[in-house]
Amino acid sequence: MKRKIISALLAGALCALSIIPAGAAGEGTEPAAQEEQAGPAELTVKKMGLRAVASAVEENNPTVQALRKNASSIEESGSLAGASDGSGAVSPIEILNMQIAKLEQAMEEMDPGSDLYKTYQMQKELLEAQVQEMENSLANTITQGQAVLLQLEDAAYQVRQQAENLERQLAQSAQTMLIAIQNLEYTIEQLERQLASLDRNIAAAEVQFSIGALSQHQLDLYRNQRDRLARTIDSLYVQCESLGSSIAQLCGYDADTVVMPSTLAPVYDSQLRAMSYEDDLALAKENSFSIWQKRSELRQAQGVYDENIPATEYAVQSARDALTAEQQAVEASFSTIYKSVADRRDALDAARTAEQQAELDFRSSQVQYDRGMISELTYLQAQDTLENAKLAVAIAQLNLTSAYNQYEWAKQGIMTTAA
Repeated sequence: MKRKIISALLAGALCALSIIPAGAAGEGTEPAAQEEQAGPAELTVKKMGLRAVASAVEENNPTVQALRKNASSIEESGSLAGASDGSGAVSPIEILNMQIAKLEQAMEEMDPGSDLYKTYQMQKELLEAQVQEMENSLANTITQGQAVLLQLEDAAYQVRQQAENLERQLAQSAQTMLIAIQNLEYTIEQLERQLASLDRNIAAAEVQFSIGALSQHQLDLYRNQRDRLARTIDSLYVQCESLGSSIAQLCGYDADTVVMPSTLAPVYDSQLRAMSYEDDLALAKENSFSIWQKRSELRQAQGVYDENIPATEYAVQSARDALTAEQQAVEASFSTIYKSVADRRDALDAARTAEQQAELDFRSSQVQYDRGMISELTYLQAQDTLENAKLAVAIAQLNLTSAYNQYEWAKQGIMTTAA
């Protein structure tokens, strides 16, 4: 896509200097997703906020939908097994094997490196483990029908847990990319200001060159610097479009769609005051998929424990140690994310202080310019300094929102430290 087309897509977003985090109900509102047609390329641009992106992933992402469908299929298999009259017409193990066969058939048509293939592989291994457990217990249980039903229910529950965890991870990824686009837009705005300043300097250099006060080599250096800066800006526009396309795919949209950030609201002080380390950490641990997995492994080890078999005792202890280690890892990650929010808040305060000073300096320059004490070029440089200080505040606000957004996800069990 040509730069002028991409510029049209991003022009509206470049003026947005504040954003809103996920889960900030009652503190601010985001506009609903808006669609635009991007000129001759017929590219659909959806301008969305963080919550809108998360909702789209939940509702439309094909991988998440596939996991939920498989969970429902397993539950239906359990219903068939529960309705069986014990005649042996359809055994629960055969039902699971049928599910495994369906997964294998679907995987044959997939790219082995794709996320969906890996997800199906995880489900297949899960069902195979369930089959193995059933086969091992057949000879020793007289209530195998009820045990099999429990196994099927557990398998369906695990798949649903996987679907929920994957949905959260993908929604977080989409939101993170949306914030990254906003960051790139701020960078583009800053570089385009530098480009305008460089154009002014080149114009002055050309005058100096015309009177012999500047060499051709020095003038060429200025022009080459401008060309490199222009190419960098073009590259950033392309990165914005690429990220927007990736978000659209996560949201389940077609290939002719890109997602760009809409006008968003800031993180509010009331939200920051509501943060509670102890309470929120407890919630994060409760929602952690990795901790849930370790607990599940511990329950399985305890289920086959036999005091007369040393290996089973070791397996229980090993699973218990793994659970403790995972809990500690979650606590450490949560602590880092919690502290990051405070650090970003401090950085925002510092940026606002610098903006106030830049405003005072600019006013002084304005008075000097009006009195003819400084040149227009010097005056415009002071103006650029003020605009850059304002942009630094917007970037600091964006960084705070990014950190707070990661904190909100951490409470839901998704641990990713803000960049």
